[in-house]
Amino acid sequence: MIETPANKYLVPLIENALPEEYKKWAQPTLGAVIQSTSLSLAWTLQRVISAVHSAMRGGLMCSRNLLEYLSRQKILHIDADKSYWDEVVGYLLAALGLYFQLSRGFSLPFPLNLLLLPVTVAEYFLIWIVGAK
Repeated sequence: MIETPANKYLVPLIENALPEEYKKWAQPTLGAVIQSTSLSLAWTLQRVISAVHSAMRGGLMCSRNLLEYLSRQKILHIDADKSYWDEVVGYLLAALGLYFQLSRGFSLPFPLNLLLLPVTVAEYFLIWIVGAK
């Protein structure tokens, strides 16, 4: 969608700035820049969408299991099916987890980055494999 107007308006400007022998590379280079930028934006948006989904699922799972554990230990007596406390606590946990992910730029803090280095390498390998296709 962006490439057509870019070819119409930006390629002539880029060609005017280039020496004669490089003018033929203006359109392919601009196309490659647009495609790589679009792909990077799509990967980033997908990562944020996945983080939101995972945070919500994980927060709800944690709060429901925590309420069940507290009920079994006879500390609290809240039925997760009849109250909204599991959702309230779960979405608060989800918001905290999502904030942590976004504020750190999806990177791990110091002790965890060394401990989970093999998993991180596997993740980058999978991203590279999926992106190459």
